[in-house]
Amino acid sequence: MSERISQFFPQIEIEHIYKKTLGDEDLNTPLNKMPDIGVFTNDIRNDLMNGVADIAVHSWKDLPVEMEQGTAILGTIDRADMRDMIFLKKDSIGKKNLTILSSSPRREKNLSSFLPSALPFQTKINFDDVRGNIHTRLTKLLEGSEDGLVVAKAAIDRFIQDKSGKFEDERNSLLDMQKNLKWMVLPLSQNPCAAAQGALAIEARQEDEMVKEIISTISNKEIFDSVEIERTLLKSYGGGCHQKIGVSHEILETNELLTVKGETEDGKELSKRSLQNNDINYFDSINNSNYFPSNKEEQKFFEREPIVDSKEALKNTKNKGIYISRSNAIEDSGLIDDSNIIWTSGTDTWKSLAKKGYWVNGTSDSLGENNSPEESLFENISWLKVTHKDNDDEGKQILATYELKALDISERLLECDYFYWMSTSSFEIATSKYPELKNRKHACGLGKTFKSIQKTVPEVVPFLDFDSWLEAVNNKIR
Repeated sequence: MSERISQFFPQIEIEHIYKKTLGDEDLNTPLNKMPDIGVFTNDIRNDLMNGVADIAVHSWKDLPVEMEQGTAILGTIDRADMRDMIFLKKDSIGKKNLTILSSSPRREKNLSSFLPSALPFQTKINFDDVRGNIHTRLTKLLEGSEDGLVVAKAAIDRFIQDKSGKFEDERNSLLDMQKNLKWMVLPLSQNPCAAAQGALAIEARQEDEMVKEIISTISNKEIFDSVEIERTLLKSYGGGCHQKIGVSHEILETNELLTVKGETEDGKELSKRSLQNNDINYFDSINNSNYFPSNKEEQKFFEREPIVDSKEALKNTKNKGIYISRSNAIEDSGLIDDSNIIWTSGTDTWKSLAKKGYWVNGTSDSLGENNSPEESLFENISWLKVTHKDNDDEGKQILATYELKALDISERLLECDYFYWMSTSSFEIATSKYPELKNRKHACGLGKTFKSIQKTVPEVVPFLDFDSWLEAVNNKIR
């Protein structure tokens, strides 16, 4: 933040004051047993009110959703990664009971349902409290009897991506520790973040007009508004770090995506994930029979024929990032070496691969391949995409494990006005046989499929997936 102030106001001299708060000093009391308001922020805010400082910078998720009079959060800068990640001891893989260190009721609630299906072995998940900075928590994991640790990915990125040398000791220590650990980046669809996670809150006195102007100049308004959406929604459920509720507002290229998941204080289960800007006029003329497909099997335009030699090529692949777009691209267990990083297109593919015994490191969460990492978390790595023979991908090397054999296409498509396409290949083969379909109304998922179809049909409407499109169809024709 100091760099941004200096960029726009080079004449201002900046002095930094670092201060520990009650939450930093007391590392023994579990967070859910501490006061809900201001445990990490009140001491800093008091210095702001007393004129010791002109600006206070907080981790925004630590701030109470109800702010006291006298100061205000006036801005923020670019947001770090919103997601959580988990580290698991390599020696703990396969255990029937796992104990995971966590400081968050939200994480414990949502990961209790996700992790059993995301891990490549059957296990029961338990949670224990943990406090301290990242290095302290990782040390406790490695030296203790617990099996895993959940942390904010932004905290890990801060050490790993540091180029200033400020965190060199922490970075080297983390790189050494991770040799004994497996890691996963946890998808927001299954484990939405704490409201404002990864964002910095810039606080100032309400009457200080000069500081207000400075903050307004350097602030990222789009991120500020996004975080406010999360905090306002959490507040509607009672708000606070003791809640078992995750709220993520993601800013995508074409849409905004809101995810809410967890449990309210009165025991109500929450699970919602929706794009915010779907075209409300899209379904104007839909009826019981003029949409396609009515189920996933109806859009089966291809048979997938395995490529025999691909198994050996896959087994010989080492120290790569392997992107897997569909679960049936990997038919058997034991084909991918443990030295590789595995990333999937969505959580269904993740869970399918986990059943086959594969440790998956993360997923694009059905938002397209742009949401896959450009490098491994800890080191530079080249990526390989496992897909079909005719897939044309400019960004990744291709390893084809199957080829597509076209099937007959039903003439029912000609009777339909609304279409959802599960792949670019399906769209292309259908419109090649029936070119008049291009003038109908089309929808598809996000990412590469959307961008490809949009070249032919600029008005194509994005949905999260086929199920969300079909749900919208059924809601309209009831």
